Amino acid sequence: MMCNAGFDLSQALECSDGCGVKSEMSPQHPFKREGSLCDLHSGIRLEVTLHPHNMRQVANLIITMHRIKNNQRLKGTEFSDQELLNIMLESVVEECVVRDVADQTQSSDTVFTSTSRMEECNVCDQYQKSLVLHEEALELQAMWLQGGTFSHRVRLNLSTYVSPSLPGGSAQPVALGIAGTNLYLSCSVKQETPILQLEEVNSSSKLKIISAQADMARFLFFKRGSALTMTSFESAKYNGWFISTAMEDGERVDMCTTQDSSRLTSFMVKQV
Repeated sequence: MMCNAGFDLSQALECSDGCGVKSEMSPQHPFKREGSLCDLHSGIRLEVTLHPHNMRQVANLIITMHRIKNNQRLKGTEFSDQELLNIMLESVVEECVVRDVADQTQSSDTVFTSTSRMEECNVCDQYQKSLVLHEEALELQAMWLQGGTFSHRVRLNLSTYVSPSLPGGSAQPVALGIAGTNLYLSCSVKQETPILQLEEVNSSSKLKIISAQADMARFLFFKRGSALTMTSFESAKYNGWFISTAMEDGERVDMCTTQDSSRLTSFMVKQV
């Protein structure tokens, strides 16, 4: 913070108003002034030394001397406690400290590691529609199944992951594969909108360790819920986007946000 007191350092040092003494440089000590004592008031001694403490103290000193010189109420050489307190309070120079705080959230990379634990589960939405594989379109559809048609529903393999950067009690990271195949559910962007896809993964070793910043994170979902409650699956790569089904029968399983009231994001997951 800058302070404009209306005078400069040379005026304070020369004490030209009633001082009568103009200091000169000493030849032996070029940085020390001979007679550098100001007799503005007897009993007050001002000495310029070679080692000033800091800019704040220098500024306080100059401001104080300026106020003393221009204070018409001073009649003697001594100050009362109240006058000294007023001088010190009026001479305060505020100091602003700006502290740079590094944003560590951008530099740290979350890594998910497979636990090699896999659960085979039946999954249906909250309207009891089962997931069916449409092989020609290579997509999942949600359908009401009856009688012998239950054999068409798919089961999902839930492979669990751990990460040291995730707090305890948070959602469970999982990869979702279709049992009996090498197809995995993934969330990718098409025309600036996240969509659900089925992708073929020939080697499961590619999914052993996944970085949250890498493209392989499209295979990860955050599972929230338990066997006793409804479960949701949120994309780990695109936060706020969930696996969902349509209200109608036979529609594609896709991604949506929770603001989309036309789709269902809650599922019943039962381990086989």
